Amino acid sequence: MKKLTLIVLAFITCYVNAQNTSYFMERLPQSILLNPALNPKVKFYLGLPGIGGISTHAYNSGFNFNELDEFIDNLQQDGFNPDDFINSLDDYNNFLSETKVNLFMLGFMLKDGGYFSFHTNINNVTTLNAESDIIYLLSGYDDLSADKFPINIDEMNFLTNTYFSIGFTYSRKINENLTLGISPHLNSNLVGLQSKDINYVVDIDEPQSSYYGEYDETFKGEVVVGLPSEINPDAINGNEFDLNQGIISDEWGEELKISDLFRNKSLSIDLGATYTLNEWFFSASILNIGASGWKENGYVLSGDTETETILVDDTQKIKIGIPPAVYLGVKRQFSPKWNYGLLFNNSFYNNRINSSATLSLNAYVGSAMSTSVSYTAGYKFDNLGLGLRLRFFPGMDLIFVTDNVIQAFKYKEAYRMAATFGINLSFNVKNKIDLDESSM
Repeated sequence: MKKLTLIVLAFITCYVNAQNTSYFMERLPQSILLNPALNPKVKFYLGLPGIGGISTHAYNSGFNFNELDEFIDNLQQDGFNPDDFINSLDDYNNFLSETKVNLFMLGFMLKDGGYFSFHTNINNVTTLNAESDIIYLLSGYDDLSADKFPINIDEMNFLTNTYFSIGFTYSRKINENLTLGISPHLNSNLVGLQSKDINYVVDIDEPQSSYYGEYDETFKGEVVVGLPSEINPDAINGNEFDLNQGIISDEWGEELKISDLFRNKSLSIDLGATYTLNEWFFSASILNIGASGWKENGYVLSGDTETETILVDDTQKIKIGIPPAVYLGVKRQFSPKWNYGLLFNNSFYNNRINSSATLSLNAYVGSAMSTSVSYTAGYKFDNLGLGLRLRFFPGMDLIFVTDNVIQAFKYKEAYRMAATFGINLSFNVKNKIDLDESSM
């Protein structure tokens, strides 16, 4: 558990999918991933593996990168007491991280004014909501005084889900005002873990000993686990699980086959709509309708702090959530090359709602450059965003979009970052919009 918690909290170093600033940048094909009815203003685009776009959103409520980095350095020192760091935090800490890596994308405009695109990507979402005392789990237990035990973490909610997705997006103009879009996805589910209201306890095994040495770690509640391979057989005795042995074996990577990564598949779907009324443009979308499922290598771990046992059930088909998101936007095209927009976003993370609102001013210069300046309220309140699409070579666009440009440069003080970057290959970029054009 100590290693797992450290990995989760260290995710705040990943500043590189809640990316609000890019939503109204019409010449960014990636915006179609936020609303399948948002037709990019390019006739054809191509995103290549590795350079076709990476999007990441990370937020931690209790401490920034610099504070975490200093804490981890202090952990290496003998006798370090984490009380001062824990006392500087709120009673409850919320963390989330989303990352989407586009492996391949292509799309083209249809004759009826609609759009078709194909995309493959790898996705990860991780959330952790827990009392700030969870920091004790990162410390060397031998450095803590006896009165700190038992360490009792109540109502800990944790979710991590990593999956490979193949999907397509199709949008169709219903009439001169209304466009509808749909994006179904076939997901290959790799690793997932989800808990709700877990009570986690660490206690001294021999309380009379001057040197503790051995500790009992137990939890009460259920944890749903989906794996690409079988659970660590060395950790199972009958139907009991030894938490100290680890969920997967040290040799799991050597035994894993490529075919194992595609055993557990599921479907999800995105829906979107846009409506144009004179110079006004309205849009709405809901993403990630569905969940990840495991028919094989799915487990339910149920713990009881009183009996100090953890039972394993491998007979159930399990599901782990993909956090859904809702976007509502309105934009006004007040000149052929300028518009301003307002976007509301609600994302639902493991029994918690995170809301934000973004006001943006968007413009473009011919087919060579698009830009956006934004302010996002939500999470923290210093989120000044910047978006840039720059054609640096014929047919090739460099893109960089962030919801918080200040903390992109002052990353050590960051609590929240959201950014997208990559290179697009796009052709026949539309460089003018008429105010009376119905396909704005």
